[in-house]
Amino acid sequence: MPKFKKPPPDLGLSGILAHPEPRETRTVHSADGTALHVREYGHPALDPIVLVHGWSVAIEFWNPQINALASGNRVIAYDQRGHGRSEAGTRPFSDRVLAEDLSAVLAATVVPEAPATVAGHSMGGATVLAWAKYFRDDVLRYVDSALLANTATGLSDGPESMKRHQDRRSRLLTAMAIAPLPSPPRRLTRSMVRKVSLTPQAPLCMVDFVQRLGATCPPRVRSRWAKVMQHIDASDGVQALRVPTTVLYGARDGLLPPSESARTAQLFRAAGHLDREVVLADSGHASNMQNADEFNAEIVRLRGLSSQPVGLTSF
Repeated sequence: MPKFKKPPPDLGLSGILAHPEPRETRTVHSADGTALHVREYGHPALDPIVLVHGWSVAIEFWNPQINALASGNRVIAYDQRGHGRSEAGTRPFSDRVLAEDLSAVLAATVVPEAPATVAGHSMGGATVLAWAKYFRDDVLRYVDSALLANTATGLSDGPESMKRHQDRRSRLLTAMAIAPLPSPPRRLTRSMVRKVSLTPQAPLCMVDFVQRLGATCPPRVRSRWAKVMQHIDASDGVQALRVPTTVLYGARDGLLPPSESARTAQLFRAAGHLDREVVLADSGHASNMQNADEFNAEIVRLRGLSSQPVGLTSF
């Protein structure tokens, strides 16, 4: 369970990292019985937005979105398997497991009469694609638009794609993070967060927030999911996710090469499902934090497409 001794300091971020109070907290059981922690924010009658976080973090990663969007939407977020307050279960981790977990959350929280905008970041984006791949008949039932942030359908050259993208120190720090070992010393993890998850210009409060959130993920879970993500192939989900989709990413992503996110956008463009490709020039991997206003505005825009046909506008 994520444990924060105190809220992260607000150094000019207008409280976007503050911990919002959920309207409802519930437990949803996946297909294998694993308990998943789900939180809802906003009025239950408002338009639904489902947020799927990435590797080694938890629901709190979405604080900048929940704080901005819950007043006018129904926001649903859950801890991925083994992360935050969700159980790890006993099955080997795989893209199928990710898909089944999201399927269970959608079935428990979204009704076909009011489909959701689903937003996934990094491993969360791969989760959305895996769900579309394995549950393609449910796509139009539960979802009417999607945002995939800093997401690859699969590394084009396996782990080597990431290694070539990083300098020697970043490769070392990433290797330490994905090993089934306790979190590296705070001094090293702070450097890693700045270089890999954010950018050197990220404010200290944001670095501290991501650093402490990442430290809540059990080392074995962190390592097992990292190995899955290095070899995942979610490309079949592109054709199946047949709703207006935005692919958004930071041009300074220090973890996932921006070329991999661009490749995701190109696959959606070829499939006819790409609504927009958004490249944030000054953002790193945690684009939802570093460019929260632009990120949130894109989710709101997608919600506005709910009654319109698939758009084909791309930038």
